[in-house]
Amino acid sequence: MLERSIKCALWLQKQGVGERDVVAISSHNHLDSFIPCIAATYIGAIFNPWNYEMNTHLARHFMTLSKPKVIFANEQSVQVTLEATKIEVFHPKIVTFGEYPGTISFSEVLEGHDKSAVANFRCTEIDDPSQTALILYSSGTTGMPKGTQLSHQALLNVLLMKELLKLSTQIPMWFSTLYWISGTLFSLKCIVSSSMKIISPEFDEKTACEMIQKYKVTWLMLSTSMANRLVRYKDLHNYDLSSIKVLLVGGATLKEESQDSLKKHLGDTLVLQAYGMTELGGLVAKQLVNSPSGSCGVVSTNCEIKIIDPETGEILGPNQTGELCAKSSYMMTGYYKNPVATENTMGKNGWLHSGDLAYYNDNGELFIVDRLKEIIKYRGHQVTPTEIEAVLQSHPSVLEVAVVSIPHPIDDEHPVAFVSKVHDQEVTAQELINQVAKNLADHYRLRGGVKFLSSLPHTHSGKISRKELRAMAKSLETYEAVP
Repeated sequence: MLERSIKCALWLQKQGVGERDVVAISSHNHLDSFIPCIAATYIGAIFNPWNYEMNTHLARHFMTLSKPKVIFANEQSVQVTLEATKIEVFHPKIVTFGEYPGTISFSEVLEGHDKSAVANFRCTEIDDPSQTALILYSSGTTGMPKGTQLSHQALLNVLLMKELLKLSTQIPMWFSTLYWISGTLFSLKCIVSSSMKIISPEFDEKTACEMIQKYKVTWLMLSTSMANRLVRYKDLHNYDLSSIKVLLVGGATLKEESQDSLKKHLGDTLVLQAYGMTELGGLVAKQLVNSPSGSCGVVSTNCEIKIIDPETGEILGPNQTGELCAKSSYMMTGYYKNPVATENTMGKNGWLHSGDLAYYNDNGELFIVDRLKEIIKYRGHQVTPTEIEAVLQSHPSVLEVAVVSIPHPIDDEHPVAFVSKVHDQEVTAQELINQVAKNLADHYRLRGGVKFLSSLPHTHSGKISRKELRAMAKSLETYEAVP
């Protein structure tokens, strides 16, 4: 990796790439996908992972925002990348992991370098540790993704946290690509700790089980969606998953019932949930061994958390719900070329406003209630979608669920549930409507009904796309709704 990274860095320099220039990487996980990231860091450039499953619209957004001098793309995303460059009349160098007409093959990047140039290569000195090292895109659940800037100092602070993750003693596996902050930071952590990394294909339940069993994986990281799919996999018990010592789940709130189900099915595995954001540079809270299911754990080292009244800004105490604000020693310096969004999110005092409604209990355990902007209003009542989702998720036939609102001329809004079912399982809309009515107060009832989808839409970072669901909800007629 060292030799290939140096050769890639030398090639980048020959293309005129230097300090603060942007190098984009649009690829799945493979042996060479992280090489350009290291190479860019060596020469003081900024590396900027893209989602290789992007469409042309998203590629154009990435391109116009970060204006990379070089784009490294896999064979799947290179055509979309080329289409975007034509539309934007933008001409970066494009390197393909593999072969594609009109682009440079990555194998060519590594060829023709003088041995002495490789042996005598020295990294560019970074004089200002607050200089941007990495641009990651935010999840984009409510709009187009924003470029989150993480500095060299922030990356160092994460990597120096010994208690974060001791990968050198584990056989770790995760499915996040470099587009996710977990994929990038865990890859860096593997290099720093000289530990093994299993390069996994895209997630599906069967592949995950086969790889865990084959490689005796001891540390596993899954998104909430992946964890829910895994625990409902019909052939789960046909595999020996006893090697897993720790399962870390993140990306969205893992409901109490889902976490309990994972603990039940995975035996002695320690199932932990964590809370973090791309903007915060990683995790700011993580469960302990004795943390209750459904919590996000306690505040991490070198982090601060407070809960405030969203309207007054007043700091709230234990068991009072408000907006979660946080600081960390590795949080972003701001959104790339977007000072207005930076000001709106971070304010003038450096506290990052998460947009999440949360509270902490008397033991300092953090609980996420919902997204501040996703609260549904029904006749003056505030309805939190996650409470309805938790009830629906407990049904054995429900694979994934998301609740959004549809406007109502008298009641303000009605909740509507979008549901995908477990393969070969059946449940009716009325069953789910009745389950909510039986377990929650009247104002939580699914007056907007239930809509079944073969699969729920997801953002490019793997979260359920409520933006797309809200757009679907607007076009819906009333169906199987309750009065």
